Amino acid sequence: MAFDTDSHSLIQKWQKDARRVRNEVTRFNHRLAETGLFEDEALAKLLDSHPYEELTICTMRPNPPAYERWIAGEARGLDGGQLLDAVKKGRFWISPRHVMTVNPVYAELFRRLMSEYREATGLTIASSDGALILSSPHMGVFYHVDLAETMLWHIRGHKTIHLYPPHEPFVSEASLEAILLKENLTDLPYSPELEAGVMQVDLGPGDAVSWPVHSPHRVCNGEDLNVSISIEYTTPKTVMLNGVYYFNGRVRRMTGVNMSAQRTPALLKPAWAIGAKALKILAPRKVTAETTHERRFDIDFSAKHCIAWRGQAPDWAA
Repeated sequence: MAFDTDSHSLIQKWQKDARRVRNEVTRFNHRLAETGLFEDEALAKLLDSHPYEELTICTMRPNPPAYERWIAGEARGLDGGQLLDAVKKGRFWISPRHVMTVNPVYAELFRRLMSEYREATGLTIASSDGALILSSPHMGVFYHVDLAETMLWHIRGHKTIHLYPPHEPFVSEASLEAILLKENLTDLPYSPELEAGVMQVDLGPGDAVSWPVHSPHRVCNGEDLNVSISIEYTTPKTVMLNGVYYFNGRVRRMTGVNMSAQRTPALLKPAWAIGAKALKILAPRKVTAETTHERRFDIDFSAKHCIAWRGQAPDWAA
């Protein structure tokens, strides 16, 4: 690695007090590009070494509307260089999941950046994971919410992230419960009226942004290849909060009793979180949205936009 992370700080500059990340959208700058780990050759090598089963491959229309979901596909038989070439030429969003914690070289970099982030913010971080995201020009991510605290470290290209407040009407308890119970992946109901509360953040190489937990968001790429690291981490407060949502959702579905996280007394929340752990172990849900997601295309350089559809293509792909 050309960049010595032992003697250079990865985080360059905070645009506001780093200790406000729990409650506010917070921007900062970083030096990940200087490591050389995100150039084409390094990315192709990484994709070659990453388990194929841990590779997410999606497509969508260019400049997708906020409500339109991605479509999953496959890329059997392609090497890392071909996958990267497909992202440049086609319409794809590719992510080697968990790469920042399972690949030894990238895991060491991830350890250092999380150490710096934890020191700057003062947060107690219970767990963390990072996904490398390679995406084509004009691709996007629909309106959705993540269950953990989230930040995006942008390395190559340009993108705009649209951030929304973490409360009604932008996200409901019912939606969070459904995602935690894996009845849904991460998508949310969307209407144009929600744009009244949006914060638009433009990101270029070396930019990063962190936002409060359960803040809905969507993403639109610019005109170039995008390379980013999406990082999710949990704090003890988030673990307890999600435990309450999960417990309430399971109890409501089993008994019909209307439970609410907002009305759960603070003294009872630790017990609710323990109850959630017990339910996950003793009565796990067998059918989830994750286990039923269909693959609808294959990456094929001879096809339009490098997408060979299995069955009928969506209207926008014609």
